[in-house]
Amino acid sequence: MAFSRYFDSALQSWWKRPDRKPLILRGARQTGKSTAVRELGKKARQFIELNFERHRDLQIVRSCNSPEQLLQRLKEVFNFADFPSGTLLFLDEVQEHPDAINWLRFFYEDFPQIAVVAAGSLMEVRLRDSALPFPVGRVEFLRIEPLTFLDFLDATSNNQLASSLRNEFSNPDGIPEGLHQLAMDKFRSFLLVGGMPEAVAKWDASADWNEVGLVHESLQQAYLEDLLKYGVRTGTTILETVLAAAPNFYGSRFKLQELAVKWRSKALSEAMALLEKAMVLHRARPTYHMQLPLIPRARAAHKLIPLDMGLALSQWGVRPQHLATTKVEGLLGGRVAEAFVGVQLLARNPHRSRDLHFWTRESKASSSAEIDYLLPTENGVLPIEVKSGASGSLKSLHQYLAVSDGAVGIRLNSGTGGVEKLQAHLPQGGRLNYFLHTYPLYLVELIG
Repeated sequence: MAFSRYFDSALQSWWKRPDRKPLILRGARQTGKSTAVRELGKKARQFIELNFERHRDLQIVRSCNSPEQLLQRLKEVFNFADFPSGTLLFLDEVQEHPDAINWLRFFYEDFPQIAVVAAGSLMEVRLRDSALPFPVGRVEFLRIEPLTFLDFLDATSNNQLASSLRNEFSNPDGIPEGLHQLAMDKFRSFLLVGGMPEAVAKWDASADWNEVGLVHESLQQAYLEDLLKYGVRTGTTILETVLAAAPNFYGSRFKLQELAVKWRSKALSEAMALLEKAMVLHRARPTYHMQLPLIPRARAAHKLIPLDMGLALSQWGVRPQHLATTKVEGLLGGRVAEAFVGVQLLARNPHRSRDLHFWTRESKASSSAEIDYLLPTENGVLPIEVKSGASGSLKSLHQYLAVSDGAVGIRLNSGTGGVEKLQAHLPQGGRLNYFLHTYPLYLVELIG
C-alpha cells in the first residue's frame, strides 16, 4: 500500500532535477523503499525493476560485466528498442550482487538519460567486509524511515487534522484545545501502531490491535532472520542477545556491556555496529559541543533509539489501557516520550545522515546537566527538552542557554504548547532572559 509521506517530496525533487545522479536509498527492511520507487515509476516514460532476490533478475545481472551489457540484456529480455530520456531503472535488494553498486558511477557518466535507483535493506551490512567502496561523488543518498505522526494521519484518512496541526504549529498561543485533544487521541494510536507501512495499512483497514500486534511480531522475526544470515565474526548468538536486551534501554542512556554482560566489548561493538548499519537500532551520541560540528564524547554512555515506536511498545508490552490512564511523558519513567522524539527527529529529514546528539556536562565543581536532544537548524543548534507538563524542571536548559549564549529553548510535553518570555536565576549568579517554545510531543517533526 502506498502512502504519502515526507520522503516522497525528497524523491520527487531528485526525479525532477536535470543534473540528478544515481540514487541509493537507505533504510531498514519493510520501511517502504520499493513501494515509493514503484509509485515514482508511474511518472516515468519507461520503468524497469530488477529485484536481485528474484532468481531470474539476479541471473540477468550476473550474466553482465558492465552497465552496457546490462542495458543490452534488458533490451533483449523486455523487447525494448531503446532507453529514452525519462527512463527509470530500479535495482532492488542490490546487496545480493554488490558489484552492481560500482556500476552506478558509469550510469552517471555514460547514460545520464536513465535515472537509476538502487536500494537494499542490508546493503551496508553486506558490504562491511567488501573491498568495493560506494562510488562517492557519482551517487546521491536518501534515507527512508518509518512514517512520522503527520505521515500516519495522512495515511489513515486524517489529512484534514494533519493540515490543521501544520497550520497551527506556529501559533504563539499553542494548539487550540479541541484540536489538541483530537490529535492526542490519534497520537496514542500512533504510538501503538507505529510507522511501519504494513502495520499502518493493517490499522487503517481493521482498527484491530490484535491484527497490528501480529504484524509487529512478524516484522521482529523477519529482522532477526535477516540479520542472522550475515551474522558477526563471533557468531549469531550475540546478535540475538543484543536484540533481546535492547528494549530495556530504549529512550535511556546505556553502555554496551549492559546489553550482554558475558560478552567482550569488541564483540558487542561489532554487533551494535551491524545493527546500526541495518538501521534496526540507533545510538544518539552525547556531546559537550553547542555549535556545529557536534562532536561525540569519547567513552560516554549513548542513548538507544528504536527503529519504530510501534515495535518498541509491542516489545515493552504497552497496551491501549496504559496510554489511556498515563501521560505519555510518564510512561516507563519518560522513556517512551524520549524514544518517540528520537525516532521522529531521525525521520524528519531524508537528506541528512542518521546523526543524533544530546548534550551533557558532567562536573564535580558544579551540578551536572543534560539536554535530551540537540537539533541543528539553519539558525543554529536548538536544545530540546522532553518534560512532564508545565512544571518539569528546566535547570539543564538554563545552564545550556547560559553557557551557549542562546536565547531560545524548546520544551516538549503533552500540553497544547505556546511561547513564553521567561527569566531564570542562574546558580552561578546572574539572570537568564530567554524565549521558551513549548510544543505538543506529536509535533516534534515540525521543529526547526
